[in-house]
Amino acid sequence: MKPDRSIERMADRICGILDDKIHSIWLYGSVVLGDFRLGWSDIDLLVLTGGRITEKKAKQLVGLRQTMLETEPDDPYYRSFEGIIADVNEYLSGSFSTLVYWGTSGERITGQYHQDIFSLYELAKYGRSVRGEKDRSIFAEPSAADLREAVRQHYESIRRFAAQTDEKLYSCGWLLDIARCVYTLRHNDVIAKTRAGVWALSEGIFDDDEPLRKAHKVRRDPMAYKDRDDVKQWLKELGPVVQQYADVLERELYLADPCGASSLSFRKTKRFAVPENVAVLREDQFDPAKCDGTDEPYFKVIHRLRDIKREELPSKYKLIRCGADDMSRHISWCYTEERLSGDDLRAFTGAPDLCIAVIDTSNGEIAASGIAEVDPVVREGTLEWIQVSPGYRRQGLGRYIVCELLRRMRDRADFVTVSGSLNNPCDPLALYISCGFADPVVWHVLR
Repeated sequence: MKPDRSIERMADRICGILDDKIHSIWLYGSVVLGDFRLGWSDIDLLVLTGGRITEKKAKQLVGLRQTMLETEPDDPYYRSFEGIIADVNEYLSGSFSTLVYWGTSGERITGQYHQDIFSLYELAKYGRSVRGEKDRSIFAEPSAADLREAVRQHYESIRRFAAQTDEKLYSCGWLLDIARCVYTLRHNDVIAKTRAGVWALSEGIFDDDEPLRKAHKVRRDPMAYKDRDDVKQWLKELGPVVQQYADVLERELYLADPCGASSLSFRKTKRFAVPENVAVLREDQFDPAKCDGTDEPYFKVIHRLRDIKREELPSKYKLIRCGADDMSRHISWCYTEERLSGDDLRAFTGAPDLCIAVIDTSNGEIAASGIAEVDPVVREGTLEWIQVSPGYRRQGLGRYIVCELLRRMRDRADFVTVSGSLNNPCDPLALYISCGFADPVVWHVLR
């Protein structure tokens, strides 16, 4: 069965109540994406009127789903309609006097509504008009950054609300949602949940894909599974699996925008929890007027390892591997407020060839040094400590160390990130930009 007849009849009734003062009626979501599943899916509807909705007509519209169901009790689709009915000019301005809202939890007449980014994208790219104007250009297509932010918000909802699941079919829907979010991050597009499941299975996105296979089967025929006791038991126990899949989404969110996703590298994000008295905000989230404590701005930049600059080392210098104790002493010499012991560095560092130094052959002193790490999980390289002794600065030694470490990481990593203090008088950001790093994002550490 398809909901086409019910959609037509619903559109007719809405037009009748509004005396045909309709700008357009739009479908989006699973119906237009070819993925409507009775017993699971909604029929997403946006009705734009040619003028403000009167109180009398709003009262008629708000209960229309129930009215239609009472008239045709055997129709299985009327209870599936969700969306809003609003004046087209108010909708486009985002400021409402009166709108009618139909949702999963009920219906109401309200003056407030915020449409999610996924719905806006579906309307702009795939929306189908069943009445009135058919030009989708009235909907502004969200940017890739908007889609990433929508995925991030959905990820946070998964962490908050899906740690435990119940016996409703929507519990396994979390797995399909996660697959869909990963697809969006990789392709800057939105696809149907069922297709997202097929895509994720074909791409091997999740190490344990058996739960996704089962969720896909349930999604394809929900009415056949909704009353089975074994399925209900499985659904109630899905919480830990959903969180494992969310781990994959967390990684994909980071890879989609390493500088904007976190002030730290992915490995450090997983290792370290932000203390309770500290907040870390991206520049676009930061409001100086609300900062009651201290604000330390940091930058984060990325190098894609496609074009590594070749630096020449002056003849009086020599490149060597640097041991942990020598590196510790050099860091202490270069930074008056930074101290790392040799043991700290031995626990911290990975490959020995990523701990390097330039020595002055005339006296054997370390003139510059640097440490890098590679995270094999996400193939991210990070520059951790880059320093030049005070008497050797402005000779290109810092740039040589950075470029040499980039060269050594290019077969082990897909990209390299580095962070640093924006207020450092040595201006490390300028150094990294000169080495080919790009896309700086500023983060504020508030205490």
